[in-house]
Amino acid sequence: AAASAAAASAAATTAAAASKSDADDCPGRVPFHGLLTCQGSVYQQWQARIMYHHWKKASAAGGKCTDMAAFTRLCATAGGRPDGLEGEIPTLFTVELSAQVLASHFHFGVLNRPNSVKQLMESTTLLAEIRKTSDYVLILETDHVIMRPIPNLATPEKPAAFVFGYMFPQPSQQWVVEKYWPGGSYKSVQPVGPSPLLIHLDQLRRVYQKWLDFSLGLRSNSEAERVIQGWVQEMWGYSIASASIGLRHQVFRDFQVEPGALSSAAQLDGFPLRYWIFHYTYQFEYYLDGTPCQPWTIGEFSLDKRHFSAEPPPYPLPDPPPGANKAAFFLVGAFNEAMRALGTAWPRRQPAPGSSEPPLQSVYGRRRLDWFGRHANGFATELRTMPLIKRLVGSEWACEDGSSLQLGGNGDARWRSGRSGRWGSMNNPDLGGACPVGACIYVDVSGSHNVAVNGSSLTVMRLFYRTASATPEVVARCHRSGGGA
Repeated sequence: AAASAAAASAAATTAAAASKSDADDCPGRVPFHGLLTCQGSVYQQWQARIMYHHWKKASAAGGKCTDMAAFTRLCATAGGRPDGLEGEIPTLFTVELSAQVLASHFHFGVLNRPNSVKQLMESTTLLAEIRKTSDYVLILETDHVIMRPIPNLATPEKPAAFVFGYMFPQPSQQWVVEKYWPGGSYKSVQPVGPSPLLIHLDQLRRVYQKWLDFSLGLRSNSEAERVIQGWVQEMWGYSIASASIGLRHQVFRDFQVEPGALSSAAQLDGFPLRYWIFHYTYQFEYYLDGTPCQPWTIGEFSLDKRHFSAEPPPYPLPDPPPGANKAAFFLVGAFNEAMRALGTAWPRRQPAPGSSEPPLQSVYGRRRLDWFGRHANGFATELRTMPLIKRLVGSEWACEDGSSLQLGGNGDARWRSGRSGRWGSMNNPDLGGACPVGACIYVDVSGSHNVAVNGSSLTVMRLFYRTASATPEVVARCHRSGGGA
């Protein structure tokens, strides 16, 4: 696998060789190599393509003497086989962890990151590709957008890292630290992770094995889960490993920004030029009037990478609602710019205006997820705040096919032979006049349906995004039992 990976990454070496030859023309320059750790899944492939576009843009903006010398995607796949993106993005392939190993660690795919770094550091073939550029690497993630040229912030002895607000060690975590670092103290563990991380390869060589070992141990330790959340356990594996060998980091609070709809004014002060990296781990959830949603809420406008786990987002994404914060507009713009630059190579594009094809779902219509409807921020909040839902709750409707549709007070719905499902608001601009914003609900019984509300009548349509035509298919017309509005 290593030999084939080296062949597939030939594109990485051209820029690498040029970077070292420029040294005499750029006094004081200390180049580094961007190292994007990822897997070959659809979810991480589309993010990697967006990420690489913005790496190239920032590197070009840095000019001839930029420290951003070269870039490699370090990609874990089954058997280390190419995934098809190596022609677009310089790539080295590693062998991903087996399904059996991941199953014994709660299917935590992030463990492939330290495992891939281990393979890199132990392969003279793979490591030689990186060293052609520099002895420094910047470890990156697929959900990073580079916002401006990044200087080399590290030294041979001291890596540079971001301060994570949720990674400050506490006394309750001391026993976990000692389990993996006997005699160690939580007070010596820095609130950092392995990405973004600018580090000399000599220091990475010292830490990679313990990073992997500690991460595997933490992720299989159900007791540790009580004091360290599972989704950051690999980060803790790195931070404890670093502390255990005396590796101290220079930390930068503005290395990256992790904004969302509820970002404070202080976080967005000076945005975007204040930061080097935009990490889109948090969601941008808004109502259509621009009001930000509270945590654990899916917005009427919902920009969340997790919606696109199975397929990439379609180009173009619509702008956030007026009143959304500047980080939301920046991220939509960054996505659209990268997708536009890839042209027809981007696999999903919205049909042209006036097309007979229906639009592809992107940021609207996500609130119908069952778990959300049952959450306190779901139907219960709609009933309290939305006049349309208040008017419809508890109503019963006689349909032309002889069936009865019941809209229950807790978001439960019954229709057609008493089959049960859910209902709630559906303010979705994609639906246009067929189901207008403010007069549209969803009823997911015996399939998914959008329902236009017109006084005492309902028009039930098959889910818009799954039809073959832009003209909604009407499946039922109903009238309120007993009349009334």
